[in-house]
Amino acid sequence: MLPKPSRLNLKKDFKWVAAGKKLETKYLKLFIKVGDNQEPRLGIAGSGKTFPKAVERNRARRLVSAALEALYLNLPKSINIVALPKAGVIKVKSGDLLLDLEEGLKKAGLV
Repeated sequence: MLPKPSRLNLKKDFKWVAAGKKLETKYLKLFIKVGDNQEPRLGIAGSGKTFPKAVERNRARRLVSAALEALYLNLPKSINIVALPKAGVIKVKSGDLLLDLEEGLKKAGLV
């Protein structure tokens, strides 16, 4: 888990980032916005509609969190990202998710 200053915690922060650029990968929907922060800030939101069981939501959150942490040091300093996992994410291995995320961020020119 990332330290608290590196995470998006407030609802208003999530909404602010969600108003930014949208990027879709096979397993994730990413919202990206540049701010005036000193280090990258990340947030993960899993909906009860996509993942009806809490076990599924938590697994999706853990998988996405591990992938984002692996790429954290390569991200630009002023970036804010909100990741929304798609339904198929709980069936894939963490390595596949990491490759998918890295490919998407390269396509957007962030890594």
